[in-house]
Parts: sequence; structure tokens; C-alpha cells
Amino acid sequence: MHRVDKIRFMLLYGKAPEAECYGYIELNQDDHMIALYNHYGEEIDMNGGHEMVRVRTIGKFDDTDLDHFYSLLESDGAG
Repeated sequence: MHRVDKIRFMLLYGKAPEAECYGYIELNQDDHMIALYNHYGEEIDMNGGHEMVRVRTIGKFDDTDLDHFYSLLESDGAG
């Protein structure tokens, strides 16, 4: 099972965001980062000099069930 956590970016592409900037992080069962997403649910470059703080876990999903993944994001207001 993979997990989706809501995050708050402290640095985004190496610069501090002008306003509070939230996004999502996808983690595998070993808590290794798979992907980063902006607050619209769009995947962003993981190598952009990001620093973030985890806010809370949104939910878990089977890595083959992407519909449930997007449902988790939508339940938090993404998209």
C-alpha cells in the first residue's frame, strides 16, 4: 500500500513561496518518496530544491488503483 501525505512547502524550486504553499507527497510501503504533487494534484520535479513539512496523512491506496489515489486528492480539495 502506498500513502499520500499533505505537505507544506518551505522551499519550492529553491525559493521560499510568497504565500503558504501546500502539496502532496506519495510514499511507498517503505516510506520512500515516489512523487511530489502541487496543490492541483499535478506531479512536480522532485529535484527542484524542495523543503517541506508533513502536515497530515490523507490516506492509503493500492499502487495499482490510481482512481482511489485521485479520489484521495479530491477529498482534500485538490484539482
